[in-house]
Amino acid sequence: MVKKLILVWILSVVSLYAIEEQNIKQVMDAKVSKVLTILKDNTLSQQQKEQKCIAVIDDVFDYDIMAQISLGKQWRSLTKSEKAQFSKRFEKKLKLSYLDKLRLYNNERVIIKEVQKVKPTRSTLETLIIGRDDTYKVIYLFYKNGSNGQWYIYDVNLVGVSILQTYRKQFSEFLQTKTVKQLIESL
Repeated sequence: MVKKLILVWILSVVSLYAIEEQNIKQVMDAKVSKVLTILKDNTLSQQQKEQKCIAVIDDVFDYDIMAQISLGKQWRSLTKSEKAQFSKRFEKKLKLSYLDKLRLYNNERVIIKEVQKVKPTRSTLETLIIGRDDTYKVIYLFYKNGSNGQWYIYDVNLVGVSILQTYRKQFSEFLQTKTVKQLIESL
């Protein structure tokens, strides 16, 4: 079961570039297909697959916003330097987690549903990952960036669990007994 949930995370981290709202589904379809093609390509080494998949996912996720949300209220107390360090390490942690799990891919199929507007600056996109034994729901949470009007993923909800809320809880517990500097070092 844990391996299956990890695989859901892998397939949920496929990405698209920052996009206009009306193109979210179309671009997502294309990017999901691209990642699945990479994962199925037996001519590529594992390292090549990892590099190519990161190239696909890198530019739509707003890692800085994700880092800020994951840290919650503690974010405001960080210095500019600490914010930059935390964001960089958090991004690396997300990517390493993704890469670590790539090996679990086993020809699952992905169905992209419709985009749902939640608020004027928030939308969601539901996807289904269909494996041999189970189907998992993955919901991408998008926000509209006020400075450029483009949409970015700021969280992923995997089978009912927010990735960022999970990290937020872990970081909050960590910071009850340790410092922000120790947290940054631990990432």
